[in-house]
Amino acid sequence: MPRATVPRPASTTLVLRDAADGLRVLMLRRSACASFMPGAFVFPGGAVDVADRSVEIEACCVESAAQVANRLRLGVAMDDAALAHAVAALRECFEECGLWLGADMLVDAATLAQARRRLLAGSASFAALGTELSLPLATRALAPWSRWVTPIDAARRFDTVFFVGLAPLDQLASVDDNEASSLAWVKPAEALAAGPADALPFATRCTLESLLPFEDAVSVMRAARIPRPLEVFHPRIARTHAGARCVLLPHDPRYLDVMRLDPEGTGAAVIPDLPRPPRPPPAVRRPDTCNHKTDRETS
Repeated sequence: MPRATVPRPASTTLVLRDAADGLRVLMLRRSACASFMPGAFVFPGGAVDVADRSVEIEACCVESAAQVANRLRLGVAMDDAALAHAVAALRECFEECGLWLGADMLVDAATLAQARRRLLAGSASFAALGTELSLPLATRALAPWSRWVTPIDAARRFDTVFFVGLAPLDQLASVDDNEASSLAWVKPAEALAAGPADALPFATRCTLESLLPFEDAVSVMRAARIPRPLEVFHPRIARTHAGARCVLLPHDPRYLDVMRLDPEGTGAAVIPDLPRPPRPPPAVRRPDTCNHKTDRETS
């Protein structure tokens, strides 16, 4: 088997708000022409950039690197990267959805839109825009939810921190047209029920399931802010006797067998089929779907 790709650090944000019928989360549909996961429904996010780790960026944040590491508790090995993960989450949300999370003041929509265009064009850095707009990078607006490492047999692998954050009240989300074709505020249960199963990446589906027990955004944020070490999910890959690919988490009764048969995690283990492999209750929480609307802008 070819040597596994080293996972690239990444961040994803579950942007939350409340509607009359309950909790909503912001989801994007990736363009059918996107180079990665075309057509998939995802949360805004992406890889951590070099600039997300810069001295300039830390000076623009409301917390120091040490404060972010202590609050997020991503693990000792990730203390030095905690601030970069938080900054990447804020930046990607602004790039992909036009939302400047944690802004506690009204910012003119046209000014924000122009700043976003400059960031996407590479003519201004995220740090420079924060200074120019007098908008500190509100890392405190983010709370850690879970962390997922892409299975070993994937062509592109990521070590992704999933954050939760509240949608700014006075800002309107919109797609950027580069890699996403639409966005919508959806109930988690509807997102799970709508569309083909392969349109929801495994970690996205599990994360939606983890939101199902919560009635409102405040409850999610309260749970996320409880101090705890962040659990890391390492899905294991195996093949059934029929040749089907299985993605397993520790809740699956076959997980320990795969660990024993394939301790290096190469994906070579062969296991028996189960009639209905149990859905894992991932992350640290409990279980509402995707009205995948095609409107280009929704509030």
